[in-house]
Amino acid sequence: MHIFLTIMFFLCGLILIIIGGNVLVRNAIKISEITGIPEILVGATIVSLATTLPELSVTVFSSLDNVSSLAVGNAVGSIIFNLFFILGLCLFVSPQKVDTRNIKKNFYILFSTIVLLIIFGATNFLNIWTGFFLISICIYFFIMNIKNALKEIGKTEIVVYSIPKNYKKQMFLIVLGFIFGSSTIALGAKALVIHGEALARLINLSEHVVGITFIAVGTSLPELVTAINGIRLKATNIAIGTTLGANILSTTLLLGTLSIINDGTLSFAPAITFFALPFILFSILIIYLPIAIKGKTFKSQGLILLILFILYYITLFL
Repeated sequence: MHIFLTIMFFLCGLILIIIGGNVLVRNAIKISEITGIPEILVGATIVSLATTLPELSVTVFSSLDNVSSLAVGNAVGSIIFNLFFILGLCLFVSPQKVDTRNIKKNFYILFSTIVLLIIFGATNFLNIWTGFFLISICIYFFIMNIKNALKEIGKTEIVVYSIPKNYKKQMFLIVLGFIFGSSTIALGAKALVIHGEALARLINLSEHVVGITFIAVGTSLPELVTAINGIRLKATNIAIGTTLGANILSTTLLLGTLSIINDGTLSFAPAITFFALPFILFSILIIYLPIAIKGKTFKSQGLILLILFILYYITLFL
């Protein structure tokens, strides 16, 4: 009975995070529609943060409850799920030409950050200063995104938007939506941390494995919804950009925040440092090299990533 209730509360936490994440993303897009701010700029800032808020909430609550291994597993697991499953699915279903100009730097940032995390984890050099360094990379990423978005805006025809008659009412509803979405995510994240830790004990799994699987999949669902929409609209470039952006935020904002909160006490499990993170580096090469050489993605890339994703999850439970 106890394990049944734990699983139920854990699933309730996941559902709350999914609902809250979807509400935040929808309201972020509405800001673009109502104010006339281009979607590319809203997507580069508000939407990318909105899709990462579930993982950030789990990170904060895990740290405060002294289960940082759950937060590390969630952050790394989100990267693996995004790269291997979400992006693998996109490449397998809809391979197409890719504009390398806008995503080349993102690949470099993600690859370099993963290398740094391997070094930090191997040398146990994870403290407040490494946290601030990772956060500074996140800030640079946002500034770069905003500059690129503004350049794209400058290339397009300027459109004059008229303020809708019910502007104040719509903005009020958007604010309420953000409050509701954020609160729902916070409640769901708290439930995930409490019952995720209990579930790990009950089924005899380590906290980092629970974080890297069940919690990571649940908190990554907003990115999955965004990617599926990209596939439906045959916009693989958007899916790749969104996935890379979410992963950069996971490696910088999430793990940076975790390092700051757990100053000097944070450490990566050997399975994270010497297996999961190198595994992620390998996937980045699988994705980027064909894009850099041929300027397009291939169905075989997606198939390889999906197979590797299944094999990786199998190894976690052996």
